[in-house]
Amino acid sequence: MRIFQHWRRAVLPLVLALCAAVPARADGSGGIADFRIAASDTDFLQQAIAVQYFRPDAQGKLQPGESAQIACALNRVTGDASFYIQPKTGGVWVTVDFLTDLNGDGVYELPEVGDSPAQYCLVPGEDLSLAPAGQRAFLSAGRTYLLSAGTLSQAAQEEAEARAQAENSPSLGLSWEEGLQTYPLCLVQLYQGEAAQPAQSYYLKLYGQALMPDDVSPGAPYYQAVEYVLSQGYLSGFSGGEFQPDALFTRAQLAQTLWRMGGSLMSAGCRFSDVAPGDWYYDSVSWCCQNGLMAGLSSTRFEPGGVLSRQQLAQILYQYASRTGRISQKSPDVLGLFSDGAQVAPWAREAMSWAAVNNLFAVSAGGALRPGDGVTRSQVAQVLYRFDLAFPLG
Repeated sequence: MRIFQHWRRAVLPLVLALCAAVPARADGSGGIADFRIAASDTDFLQQAIAVQYFRPDAQGKLQPGESAQIACALNRVTGDASFYIQPKTGGVWVTVDFLTDLNGDGVYELPEVGDSPAQYCLVPGEDLSLAPAGQRAFLSAGRTYLLSAGTLSQAAQEEAEARAQAENSPSLGLSWEEGLQTYPLCLVQLYQGEAAQPAQSYYLKLYGQALMPDDVSPGAPYYQAVEYVLSQGYLSGFSGGEFQPDALFTRAQLAQTLWRMGGSLMSAGCRFSDVAPGDWYYDSVSWCCQNGLMAGLSSTRFEPGGVLSRQQLAQILYQYASRTGRISQKSPDVLGLFSDGAQVAPWAREAMSWAAVNNLFAVSAGGALRPGDGVTRSQVAQVLYRFDLAFPLG
């Protein structure tokens, strides 16, 4: 088992770097090198992260020390990202550190073991690779070096496993499961010559298909579904970096989702007193009404803020699947298999049977369909994910 190669002398410098090093956004030039990102999606956030320090006791066992809230500038990127480093001068070398969250509680662990300035150094080759600390390698001025997100993700996972299994600190006193560390947070620092402090620092948070909101835990049962609908553009997060998985889904939100799934096409305006041309859902409600996917709750009102029920979601999605050619035959009436099947409204029986047969609500026989219950954003994500798996386009 690998023992940590981390900081003793460098804990204070790292804290200073977290607080005061160049919090540069990786989209241009500056300092001793250009550092750029190419990815299908990326953004840049000013964010405070919680850090728990671990320090060795008299027997060399790591014990929890102080904790801190540290302001960081995060470059968030999807898992297909490539990072390009082009030194402007000689004597540039690069280190990489990982802040891990072994138990998924949102607090990053930072152990202090050993006397190396960092866990890894970048070594040039066809692409940049990671080598244990101490193998410093200078990069050539003017040459562009490639570092892949895959290289960083693999190393981050290995580091999480090493920290969980380290002989001198089993699990750091934390529970851990393989695969839980899915949001690697990497600290890339650029030095020149014998400088003790980095000239440039970059915080890179790596995701999969989509940039995930902070309130969607890697261990959540709906994580994969949320990642999918975000990557497809069906749903989006909020400006505060949240997905709000437990928030109830509204009729306007479903109209917007179906409109996006249908290609965001323009259509004739709708005529509801509560849907105005300046509303963010105006185009989507107009398109859904014109295509027979949704109707108003009266001849004059659409009720965009109305909470969507499970049977309403099933009915509307069934209409969407029928009109887009994703289903060609009716499903058998299976509502009698469920404890509350008789509570399904007559107008929704066919759609709810279809949803049950195709496991869109993931309810086992004998269970409750809860047709009148409102649906949350995470539940809608799961339904749409299962829908696309069961009825793929093409």
